[in-house]
Amino acid sequence: MFVLGSSFAAEAKSASELQKEKEKIQQQIDAAEAKIKSLNSEKAETQEYVDALMAKVSLLQDKIDKLEDEKEALQKEINAIEAKIEKTEAEIEEAQNEIDKKQAEFDEVYSQYCQRLRAMYISGNVTTLEILLESGDMSAVLTRAEMVKSVSEQDSETLDSLMKKMQEIEEKRHELELKKQELQQDKENLDAQKAELQASIDDITASRKELDSQVAECNAAIAKLNSQTAEIQETISASKAEQQQIDSEIKAALAAAKSNSGSDNYVQGTGQLAYPTSSRTISAGYPNYSNGSYHGGVDFRCPTGTEVHAADSGTVVIAKSLTYSYGKYILIDHGNGLSTLYAHNSSLLVSVGDTVTKGQLIAYSGSTGNSTGPHCHFEVRLNGNRVNPLSYL
Repeated sequence: MFVLGSSFAAEAKSASELQKEKEKIQQQIDAAEAKIKSLNSEKAETQEYVDALMAKVSLLQDKIDKLEDEKEALQKEINAIEAKIEKTEAEIEEAQNEIDKKQAEFDEVYSQYCQRLRAMYISGNVTTLEILLESGDMSAVLTRAEMVKSVSEQDSETLDSLMKKMQEIEEKRHELELKKQELQQDKENLDAQKAELQASIDDITASRKELDSQVAECNAAIAKLNSQTAEIQETISASKAEQQQIDSEIKAALAAAKSNSGSDNYVQGTGQLAYPTSSRTISAGYPNYSNGSYHGGVDFRCPTGTEVHAADSGTVVIAKSLTYSYGKYILIDHGNGLSTLYAHNSSLLVSVGDTVTKGQLIAYSGSTGNSTGPHCHFEVRLNGNRVNPLSYL
């Protein structure tokens, strides 16, 4: 199978960094599109034309991967802004409550002070000297002097308290205003980020549509070219997720087989593999086609209905019929981390759990799944990873 597109490591990149990478990929896509138009104008269904189409498909997949990363980064930024907005709103509410509390304290002290001033006004504007002169003796003068001093100090403290509370209220109101401005700015940033996120989502949708179109065109070109060359026997898949799902199933099946290696019905292979078909004609080798695209196995050209045999003794861990990718395929575990895969068959003769012996008939070749011509796609995997089959045959 072709495995197109780069696998990007999950890095914590910002949306702006991903935007730059996306723009660079877009430039490469534009260059590939220009080359495709140039070749297409010549009506040239050649290997070069197919290679140009495949290059664009790979770049489109890279672009979609970057867009997905950008979408994830934008969503994280949106989540952070929303969390900050929520925190700021809580701080604003707390600040407003504190202002209300201080305003209530101010009102209470101010009311008391006003009552004091009102009482002094009602009693007349009496000077301190008049109060002292009206005292009958020195003892009364001293007593009244202390009272006047006490009242004067109390008035001064009350006034100082009022001024302090007024200042605190003003400071809190200023702080509150700054938080409201900060909140407004965050909300504007949030709207901008949401708009950018939607644009990224729209771009992903459009890019996927373009990818599907280019894959269809590429597969059509491959099919046409296949009548001129013996090498290309398999088409490409637009769904990266489908191939990842298949790989995950293969790894899970091999892991389960490894855990059952001690059971009574477990069959150990010899480690020396035989050819899966009587045909020795290789139409596509490992690990690449002549155009440089990845090819994870060896293709043995043979007519539909050719016998396919187990390369070694072992246990069947997968026997599936797909309409895409490998089509009807079988995976056999041979023990010691070694397994073999047989794809694009027209029919399967074994089931999951069956034990097979080396050379046993297990299927008939065909052209199911992503294939444009009958052949046997043969893979060898060591600990789940593809290796060169010719090193084991």
